[in-house]
Amino acid sequence: AETAPLSPDEVKAELARLTVLAGVELRPEVFDVLVELTRLDVVPTATAQVLKSLCVKSAMRASVGGGASGGAAGGGR
Repeated sequence: AETAPLSPDEVKAELARLTVLAGVELRPEVFDVLVELTRLDVVPTATAQVLKSLCVKSAMRASVGGGASGGAAGGGR
């Protein structure tokens, strides 16, 4: 039983719902990257690698720039 593919708006809404349920706070630009990766059917491990890379880059900027608030994913958890 195949399900119909989600529209771009449905994908975005479902991802937003998932992040809320998981208690994850994302900056809008990071959320947009996740939406695009999901739309492109990128495998979850590759998506996780992209997020990890964004976090590392954000942490490096924060340590060089005097501790900017939050990481790439926001929330600072």
